[in-house]
Parts: sequence; structure tokens; C-alpha cells
Amino acid sequence: AFSVVSKLLSQHKLDLLDELVSAEVLQVLKEKISLLPDNHRDALAADIDAIMYTTEGDVRIYYDDDGRKFVSILMRFWYLNGASLPDEVPGETKVFQIVFGDESTKEKRRLFTANYEFQREFTEGAKPDWTITRIEHPRLLE
Repeated sequence: AFSVVSKLLSQHKLDLLDELVSAEVLQVLKEKISLLPDNHRDALAADIDAIMYTTEGDVRIYYDDDGRKFVSILMRFWYLNGASLPDEVPGETKVFQIVFGDESTKEKRRLFTANYEFQREFTEGAKPDWTITRIEHPRLLE
């Protein structure tokens, strides 16, 4: 889900996120994405093979005022992306220069982080769909 959503964000295809992302988050994303330069938008995309590490940050079970039961999981992702960004972009870590072929051809990759919160209702009879209720790409989507 992270890879699919991050690619749709980078391609500015927000209309395809209606079923995946909460309406509140989607509204904020529409405002932020429209203001991003192309290279920052490119840096949002995380290919599934470029995800280096994932970990859960927080897992919560809670009930709303109507007695409905929810589970919320905050996931943290570290991914490589070759977007062309200035070297002084704060908050991201330059890591790898990957050499393909000879030494004169180098592909620069950076390691980025993203936080996505997934929520699902577990009340009996509720649809078993997960919804993304928070999307953070520090220093890219602020």
C-alpha cells in the first residue's frame, strides 16, 4: 500500500486515492502536492524494491463514542529514491552512489523516510478495509 500510494502521490493522481486515504488526509494532500516542485514530488515515490527497512512505530486499539472498535498502526518506511534534489535538502540522508558499468556512470540515490498510519474498524459487521489516516514525508511534504 505504501509503494502504491507514494507513487500515486508523486504522479499527482490524487483522485485514485479516494478508497485508500481518509477524506481529511486527502484534502491536505491536495493542497500540499499542488505546491511541490517536480523534483520533490518525484522523491515521494517508493518502488517496492527500493524499500530498505520498515518498522511499526505505534499500534493502538481503541473505541469511539459509539462503541466501535478500531486498530491503528503507524508504519515507518526507509526507501531509496534517485530524484534530482539539491545536496542541501535537510532531513534526508545521502547514502549510496551506485555504479553500473564503468566508473564514469554513477547513479546517485538518497535514503528517505516516510510515516503512514493505517486504520481499520474491527467492529462486527464492518468492512475489512484499511484506510490511511496519516501520511508524512519529512522535508518533502510539509
